[in-house]
Amino acid sequence: MPIHFVAALGAAVAMGGCAGYQWGDPVDVPFQTIHVPPPVNASLAPQAAALLGTALRQELEQSGRVALGGAGSDAVLSVTISGLEREISAEQQSDTALARKWRVTLSADCSLANPQTGKVFFERRKVSAFDEVYVDGGLVAAEYQNMPVLTRRLATAIAREVLSVW
Repeated sequence: MPIHFVAALGAAVAMGGCAGYQWGDPVDVPFQTIHVPPPVNASLAPQAAALLGTALRQELEQSGRVALGGAGSDAVLSVTISGLEREISAEQQSDTALARKWRVTLSADCSLANPQTGKVFFERRKVSAFDEVYVDGGLVAAEYQNMPVLTRRLATAIAREVLSVW
């Protein structure tokens, strides 16, 4: 057999396995439009609500799977920022009582429902995201500077919950 024939046969067999491949997420969500009111902030991060609301709307819009809408939308996503936790991640070598790096976790309770039918897709689902911050300039300053990153991570996690199969 000629080598070209064997190579073509091998390529055809290999490509046959890719016949069912589909770009993107094949799962359809049961709504086309979603309303995202501003998140309620019940945490100790005063700037988190505005940052999370903006990042969450961007994540949902960029997904291309749903459109943002107003009060008459097919679904409403309610988000309450429920907690901001800090945990020492690394200590200073010269003084183990001083933290050098903190793991900061932002949590939210999310509910998704269809206001027209009253159907609840999920209720008070806990979603969280974390990041680590170095506190050489102080914990408050480091946490404040890191909040846009942390809220984007939380928005990505929430969008994943909204757009996945429950």
